[in-house]
Amino acid sequence: MHIKFSLGGDRIAALLFLGVVLVYGWGGSQLTASLQGDLIGPAFFPRLLTVLGILLGILLFVQGAPAAKKEKSGDEGSDITALVPAAMLLAYALVFEPLGFLLATPLFLVIAFRYLGHPSWAGIFGYSAAVTAVVFLLFQYLLDIRLPLGPLARFFQG
Repeated sequence: MHIKFSLGGDRIAALLFLGVVLVYGWGGSQLTASLQGDLIGPAFFPRLLTVLGILLGILLFVQGAPAAKKEKSGDEGSDITALVPAAMLLAYALVFEPLGFLLATPLFLVIAFRYLGHPSWAGIFGYSAAVTAVVFLLFQYLLDIRLPLGPLARFFQG
């Protein structure tokens, strides 16, 4: 049995991504807590992102399709289509402060899910609301990190 292995552009990009993630993870592991009572510590999020990045990099490497297979599939994407997710993230960053997390995030998620082809509007709104609620509760109450609330701030002042 002969296995053909191709190191195409997708796999090279995955390896470069893994390299960047590992360097980031190493840098994040150098952070130390200034307070002994800090449960999570400053290295928590870099470690979490490193683990997720490694998993994503491995997934990208394994699923990397050779150029010949891509040409056969008939998927012809333009450069502009590839920039749409970046434009959506930029728009999200621009409206994050003025609208606040609770308005900007579900709006971004609805647009992103629809762009990515989720078939059901009910599913889109349900997933967007659930993700927004879980992340908000995690930051607001468990991690005690205040997210911008925008115009909804008056409802959360106690």
